[in-house]
Amino acid sequence: MQTVDFEASAPRGQWNSATGTGEIILDNESYYSVFQGERDIETWRDTDGNDVSGTVLEGNAGQAEGEIIDLSSSIPADQATGQYSGNDLTLRVRQPRITDVTLYNSVGTELDNASELQEDESMLVVVDWNYVQAEDIQVDLINRETDITIEREVLSTTPTRAQADRLPMGLNNATLASEAQGTQTTNRSTAYWLLDFNDIASGTYTLRIDGSDDLTTDEATRTIRINVEADSAQAPTATPLPTPTAAPPTATPTEALPTSTATSTPTPTAPTPTSQPTVETLPATNTPTTTGQETSTSGATGPGFGVLTTFVSLISMLLYALAVVNRQT
Repeated sequence: MQTVDFEASAPRGQWNSATGTGEIILDNESYYSVFQGERDIETWRDTDGNDVSGTVLEGNAGQAEGEIIDLSSSIPADQATGQYSGNDLTLRVRQPRITDVTLYNSVGTELDNASELQEDESMLVVVDWNYVQAEDIQVDLINRETDITIEREVLSTTPTRAQADRLPMGLNNATLASEAQGTQTTNRSTAYWLLDFNDIASGTYTLRIDGSDDLTTDEATRTIRINVEADSAQAPTATPLPTPTAAPPTATPTEALPTSTATSTPTPTAPTPTSQPTVETLPATNTPTTTGQETSTSGATGPGFGVLTTFVSLISMLLYALAVVNRQT
């Protein structure tokens, strides 16, 4: 029978970080870490392999001072953080946290947030977390309208050259599309996901990263809001539209110009419609004036004036005749 070296196996001997279950081994000096909210702890052991489940430890530092912890099947989510000891056993309770999330676009540039991602770009997500030994982590992409997870539709195994330069040596590209990552699933303590949003509908999505089992609340999780715009396949369709639209305006003025020129030429040339209103207006305006002029002028052009003229002419002729007679005499 093979002997188990419990001391060498501490603190997570027979432990599966993918499922968050197994045994925890404690010694009397190392203050191995356990995390608020952990459950499914099957057994607590000392370095001799003895089952110490049910032992009560007392807090001696940090917020744990004066508090107690029972080595049971779970760690309460509100258990005071800090160091505990007793019966030659020590442990440290910590808050589970995702410590760092870094985003890279297709050209390998680090993004402050996902909103800086341009259309048609993939995004490399690199994550570190402090509860690596306790649980692996997983990624979900949730449609905010339907509440449906669709991460399998966006996870990709084809990074750009710039993104590949951000990956550790020897990382298999298949890891980039693994929903769960960690020491149990990928044998790594940092997670790497590659997301390509080109094949999903436009809308708002939540990228959620948390523990693969129980550590899924508060600082143990991280969410990123992502707005996916219409894919670029629609852009070429929209671009040609102005071309056919611009053609009709070009044809329209060509045909309209001669038509409008021919029409406008006879219109201003026609004198009849222009003079008619003038003729009609003048009599109406000058009627009183004309009557006055005719009345004052009738004294000079009437029949009396003709008689006088005839009389003067006869006198002149008579005088002329007398003058001729006198010269002859």
